[in-house]
Amino acid sequence: MLNKADKQIKESLGCVRTQQREVKRRVERLETAVEKAETLLKRCTNAEITQIDTSLNTVLPEEVSDVGKQAASDLEGLRPFRFKENKTLLDSLNSDGIGSFQTYVTNTCADRSSAKGKGINEAIVGLESNFLLKTRNAEGEQCYDERDSVTVEIKNQQGHDCATEVRLKDERDGSYKVRYFLKDTGKCQVSVKINEEHICGSPFPIKSKPRQFRHVLSFGKQGSSVGMRCCPYGVAVNERDEIAVTDCGNHKVQVFSSDGTYLRSFGRKGDKQGELNWPAGIAFDKNRRSIVVDYSNHRVQLFDEQGEYLSQFGDEGNLDHQLKSPFGLSVDRNGNIIVADAGNKVIKTFSPSGQFLYKLGKGEGQGFTSPSHCIQYEKYLIMSDAGENCIKVFDINGNFLYKFGNKGNRDGEFNSPRFLSVNKAGHLMVCDKNNDRVQVFELSGKFITKFGKQGSGPGEFNNPTSTAILSDGRIVVADWLNCRIKIYE
Repeated sequence: MLNKADKQIKESLGCVRTQQREVKRRVERLETAVEKAETLLKRCTNAEITQIDTSLNTVLPEEVSDVGKQAASDLEGLRPFRFKENKTLLDSLNSDGIGSFQTYVTNTCADRSSAKGKGINEAIVGLESNFLLKTRNAEGEQCYDERDSVTVEIKNQQGHDCATEVRLKDERDGSYKVRYFLKDTGKCQVSVKINEEHICGSPFPIKSKPRQFRHVLSFGKQGSSVGMRCCPYGVAVNERDEIAVTDCGNHKVQVFSSDGTYLRSFGRKGDKQGELNWPAGIAFDKNRRSIVVDYSNHRVQLFDEQGEYLSQFGDEGNLDHQLKSPFGLSVDRNGNIIVADAGNKVIKTFSPSGQFLYKLGKGEGQGFTSPSHCIQYEKYLIMSDAGENCIKVFDINGNFLYKFGNKGNRDGEFNSPRFLSVNKAGHLMVCDKNNDRVQVFELSGKFITKFGKQGSGPGEFNNPTSTAILSDGRIVVADWLNCRIKIYE
């Protein structure tokens, strides 16, 4: 912006100088013309002056007749310009500032500091990569200064960020644990800087590998005893990597550790507070509450982290505050609860306390046949329609953008798509229930890969219905009719 203004100022000054020279030339010509006219007036009588009027007009017209026009044309080269503010940027600058100068003495030497670990050499898309950074002084000894500015950037050849959730954990002893998730394959590099200077070896080229979605763990078997399941349908993961499972056959929610160890359960069949009848979707919110769709009771119930009943909203009906056979459920970035009201063929959003806010399902592109699930990711609302065998995408205000998929069993086709999730690489995962697989897409709808096939063995599914993402990027899948929970890395 400043370069553009500077260029325009130089052009305008050049115009001014040219016009200044032209004005001087015109003044000189006018002075000469006036001198000639005065000479004629002194030498001639009145009669002669009248006779030589034509002669005067030949001396002065060019100089005086277009003075007004020339003054206007002189301004044409002076292009006016004004500053048009970027209000969003200015508001951000006013609130956050543009930075600050820091002056202090530190013993840390960037060129003596080092990084070690697989994460500076290779990474698998969507799985956690990590390395250990150690800050050192001029003698190569590990040292620590809390004022040191440590930054990590992972970029591709085009200079774009190619990783998500880049996090540094300061151990406060001169070591930093760094973790990140690679988004795409291709050539990338990790830049590690201390006080704006690269450490030894930085930037590090990393070899990126595509994800294979390898089956690593299964747990659970059919039954009604503690830790056993009968048709697990929905799964959710909390901040401690505990896996909550809606056991629709046993009408309860069971909670397991990420290694499959049974932790606790809550709920039983019924329609009273805290009782469930075919629980389906489940999610955790930032207050550690478990939010459960109580499908056959046409309501949503909220429980604390130990499974104690807190509250509920909804009852059977088609009014805004009511529900009819609700199915999938998610929590948006504001803590609001998004419910797929399958029986009423709409998506409804409720406040964290259960007050109806708005619904999606009317207008262009918004008609649903059998909405299964809706999630918010970044600036999008993404929903699955099991009846139309497609995924529909809306902006954050509910305006329809596009859809993808149709009925079939080829890549990118669906047969009763169910619950959705977004993995650590930012890719959309769709449980393609009746095709016994999970499909992975870019947010644009471009097919990436798939995993699973019909069967009961490792890596096989019998109607997968829901996925959730562990903190290290592994995928939890509810294998509904095999009555198992499976984990993929």
